[in-house]
Amino acid sequence: MIASRRAPALILAAIALAVAPGAATGQVFLASVPHPQFSIGPLFVLATVTPEVGPVTVRISWSLTLPPHTRPEDVRQDLYILWPAEVAASTTTERADPQLRQYLNARGFEVVNEGRLTLLARDRSKLGTTAEGDPLPESASFVTFYKRGTSPAQTGLGTFIKIPWTPVLTDPITLASLTMKIKDLVTPKPATWFEGLFWGRRYILTLGAGTAGSVTLYSMYLEQRDRVIRLAPDFSLLIANFDDADHLRIEEISPATATRRPSRLRAGTENVSLPLIGAEGSVPQVLKIQFTYFSGRIAWRPILVSLVLLILGNLMGAFMFSQVVGRFVRRRLRLGRGEGRARERGRVLAADTLDQIVPGTSTRADVLAICGPPEEEHRRRASAAQHTLIYRGTRSVPYSRHRLGWLSTVSRWEEEQHEVEISFEGDRVRDVQTRVRRARG
Repeated sequence: MIASRRAPALILAAIALAVAPGAATGQVFLASVPHPQFSIGPLFVLATVTPEVGPVTVRISWSLTLPPHTRPEDVRQDLYILWPAEVAASTTTERADPQLRQYLNARGFEVVNEGRLTLLARDRSKLGTTAEGDPLPESASFVTFYKRGTSPAQTGLGTFIKIPWTPVLTDPITLASLTMKIKDLVTPKPATWFEGLFWGRRYILTLGAGTAGSVTLYSMYLEQRDRVIRLAPDFSLLIANFDDADHLRIEEISPATATRRPSRLRAGTENVSLPLIGAEGSVPQVLKIQFTYFSGRIAWRPILVSLVLLILGNLMGAFMFSQVVGRFVRRRLRLGRGEGRARERGRVLAADTLDQIVPGTSTRADVLAICGPPEEEHRRRASAAQHTLIYRGTRSVPYSRHRLGWLSTVSRWEEEQHEVEISFEGDRVRDVQTRVRRARG
């Protein structure tokens, strides 16, 4: 119940922080009255990630640190937790405080989910174990909401949790505890198609504490910032547990002060922890972990992709090398006895072929039958009966240097550029001219 006249302003400030787009995924503790004299400490935020990479189970355990000579009755009030993310489901069958929904609807916020969470007490005998704790008679109401008229995918969802007062909050050897499933703590890492092919889908876990909201609604936070409960200089931690550590690959952890080690409580679990530093006011402290899960005994995808790329690279290198070697062998080595066989490009007309062409007797049809189609044909406009057929070709002749049986080396190549012009008068051959230009290749 929101009994205090200042409580609506507190809720409005909480909403401003929770729905802000781009806020870090962490929580802020708020008091019911301004300038709280107590602080939060110790605080443990434990997130458990599974290979299914769905909603993350989060357990928040905390206690209140009172100043000297302060009685628990002096600080008796309800507490609130802001979490700029969506709580997936209730842990009890009770309905949430109806005044929370009414107030949010009246202020232009759309409630998408509500319920209650079981409030637990974890005494010192359960600290450092996997035990959840003992249920308390009180339960925590929560509402998940977004700004009406906006897209939740852009502005984000926020959750406001009301913690009713209980003497456990000031018990020096007991921690109050909430366990809930939070959505969107784990998000896919943006990657190119090649990174996705090489590594598979990678994820980022973002876990934080003391978030101060967004720039969009920061002015509303400024009005109510005197209700933020600071973190005590006590032993507090952000902890991320990853199940199935044998199939886990953690690529990056930020900040560098975080510690990674195998869990001492659960076999096959990897533990990453970040100490929280107490400070005046709200100071965001965020733990980010980039990771991926793989199947099989080892991460086969990078190995297979690397192997395929290596094979393709070797094949391409072998192909290019064979081209170079082939050109070298063709230019520098020759098999066979006697002088080397010339290589021809284009149309090189041999002397016995040209002897078949008789000026004044052979016709154009005879020339085309003997020599084939020409490379060029010239006609004179002044005399349509005169025209010329031109045949061109290149002949490369090797000269041997050393010989060993059928194998010999080529010392040099000479190129002969052959050109034959056959001129016609009418349909008869008038003249045949040949030209040969030689040069060292």
